[in-house]
Amino acid sequence: MVEKGRLTVRQLAALMFLCTIGEQILVFPAMITSFAHEDAWISALLGVAGGMGILSIFLVAYKLHPKLNLIENALRTFGPWIGALFSCFYLFYFLIGTSTFVREIGDFMSTQILPESPLLVVHLLFVISLVWGLICGLECIARSAELWLPLIVLFLLILTICLLPHIKLDNIQPVLAQGIAAPFRGFIAVLTYPYCELCIFMMLFPYAKKEPHLEKDILLAGLIGGLMLTLTLTICLLVMGPFMTQHHWFASFQLSLKINIGNFLQRIEAFMASVWIIAVFFKSILFFYSFILGVAHLFRLSNYRSLILPAALLILAMSILVAPDEVFYLKVIIPYWINWDLTCGIALPVLLILVHKLKSRVSKLERYNR
Repeated sequence: MVEKGRLTVRQLAALMFLCTIGEQILVFPAMITSFAHEDAWISALLGVAGGMGILSIFLVAYKLHPKLNLIENALRTFGPWIGALFSCFYLFYFLIGTSTFVREIGDFMSTQILPESPLLVVHLLFVISLVWGLICGLECIARSAELWLPLIVLFLLILTICLLPHIKLDNIQPVLAQGIAAPFRGFIAVLTYPYCELCIFMMLFPYAKKEPHLEKDILLAGLIGGLMLTLTLTICLLVMGPFMTQHHWFASFQLSLKINIGNFLQRIEAFMASVWIIAVFFKSILFFYSFILGVAHLFRLSNYRSLILPAALLILAMSILVAPDEVFYLKVIIPYWINWDLTCGIALPVLLILVHKLKSRVSKLERYNR
């Protein structure tokens, strides 16, 4: 067996929560507001409800073969040739996803925190931390997530409470001024970011201990993570307004700059940056892990650890090549990424389920005819 580690359901739920907020805790407000404007909070609430349906699809696909991850499941269901093509599509998605998250870290650090630092150096340091985490193993990653989760929730709640004196209800009025089309576009974006990207958990479900409340805890973690993003988005709208929220790519970071209570509690943007970096670390490392684990299964390797270093070098190079600058990423990549996420998060898992059901029904008919 390529992966021998085992996760508790609580650890899996902690990873689910951290991956749900992931890089979205900073970019989610601007992204959704660009689609739905002052009605973005409606899109977020609807998207969280729809996200529960997407997580249910992942759980149904997992239960087809509870002991197999996504790549093994595809090879079993589609056969060696079509299953290999199906797997390669996901592996490329995992690779580009990891590279993009590394690039987002680099763009954020080089523009907001360390403007004099070379982009490649920031990427290298982050990739080294990912490599270290993978060498420690899946169980170590999960225990770290369990440790960091309460601190991240605490930081986000402190940010929300400190901004309450600055909210203005006029910023989200009038409601549905542009009809239901704009909130619907925002709803599709919420389904994509972050819920479709949680398809990586189909690589992790088989390594969780089989407990009766696994499905409930997974859905609850996804729900709480989505509501936390919705809260952050709503606070951004109420404090900054839809125009400023839309045009600040790192809107919640800009929001933290406004905190000033009695000229004493101020400049706590470092807390917001820390929350984001930690959450992106866990999402990146799970995408990285899914990539090398999937490659190991596809090529029938006995261990994935030998792939960590070459994959890290590939990701480091791709993080520079994935976009020439931040504007290209915002204007060109994101519109197409939505379609890619919807394909990997909804279309292909549903196809996997349908083919498995069809094969099971054909097999039953053959046995009956005999």
